[in-house]
Amino acid sequence: MASAGWIEDRWLKKRKDPVTGKRERTELWGTKTKRYRVCGIPGVRRRSFETLDEAKTWMAKAIVATKKKDFVDDRDGELLLGTYITAEWWPSREYDDSTAGPMKSRIFNHIVDTSLGRTPMFVIGDTHLGSWKKELQGRRLAESTIEVVWAHLGTIMQSAVGKKIAVNPCRVAEDNVRPKGAGESLARAWTLEEARAIREEMAPRYRIIPDVGLKAGARQGEAFGLSLDDLDEGGETLHIRRQLLWDNGTTPYLKLPKGRKQRSVPASPGLIADIRAHVDAFPVVTVTLPWRGPGNHGRPTATVRLLATTAHGNRIHPSTFNARTMKPALAAAGLIADREEGERWGWEASREMMHHRWRHTYASVQLAGREDIVSVSHWMGHASVDITARRYAHFMPDKGTRGRTAVDFWLSS
Repeated sequence: MASAGWIEDRWLKKRKDPVTGKRERTELWGTKTKRYRVCGIPGVRRRSFETLDEAKTWMAKAIVATKKKDFVDDRDGELLLGTYITAEWWPSREYDDSTAGPMKSRIFNHIVDTSLGRTPMFVIGDTHLGSWKKELQGRRLAESTIEVVWAHLGTIMQSAVGKKIAVNPCRVAEDNVRPKGAGESLARAWTLEEARAIREEMAPRYRIIPDVGLKAGARQGEAFGLSLDDLDEGGETLHIRRQLLWDNGTTPYLKLPKGRKQRSVPASPGLIADIRAHVDAFPVVTVTLPWRGPGNHGRPTATVRLLATTAHGNRIHPSTFNARTMKPALAAAGLIADREEGERWGWEASREMMHHRWRHTYASVQLAGREDIVSVSHWMGHASVDITARRYAHFMPDKGTRGRTAVDFWLSS
């Protein structure tokens, strides 16, 4: 059986002349057209080269790559990165409005509208990434912002692996090219003292927000959208059914949790007590809001008895909550620098110490208590266990200890 792939000489006809026994020249003879063309490799487009040695080398590599199922034609990567983002990657994204706005601004301003955005994808490497990082520093972007943009770039490049590029340049970049802290995917948790201090510094009516984050792993929007009807005291379960979001910061609406999946989380006696105490002190407020996306039995609005509301009985706005409750609590607990006297804003950047750290702490406590990672992944609402493992495996106690001793125990039995 003939092996896949062969090389054509485009300057000579395939069949020999029946009289002379030689192959006649084609109309391409002596032109600037590349002479040797690799053909016949399943799933691989034909490709031409100037020399026979180049054709043989490329064909051999292509055949090996296709057998390993990791062949990528670098001609697909000739597309400019900015064009790929605007024409292919971004249109296929589905993000909440509260996420899409800031993300699009960072990606389009600091990736698309840069020298890197005008670079063919397949040539991007350490040199291009290093120049791009300096370009962002020249724009006086905070290091934390550059880290976020780098993370976005890594996600974008990873989506093209196997389609337009062979490897993700962000993943193989040298340490001196990466922004400080970039690539750190391990989550950080509050200490017991920090968690208590932050909560105590919040106004009592807002303490239910860290309570459901710390004790049920609820995201901030999920905490804002929780209803008293979501608590099943008899079954000791809290149902995460929706999130409260804001369109352009002005119009509140409800939708399914991230990933469009409802989930049920074990409700500890402590969490049930927290919710009951909160309701006794701050009665629930019934609101009717637009519903977006799937769920809600197809109805355009949903009526919910909200647990968490403002002092005026309104829905909680995330920006207002973060600026007037979360950051002042962090500063009072000594975790970030306070504002200058007389300033309304100007808090120290604290992106890594906002609501999601309550979720990280929830995961850390569960895993430290030897809860299985599959259950924790479900309770966190992650799309896969792999996500949970990458972010939280370092919280698992005695990691590897049982595995190291398992064979010895087996042999001794």
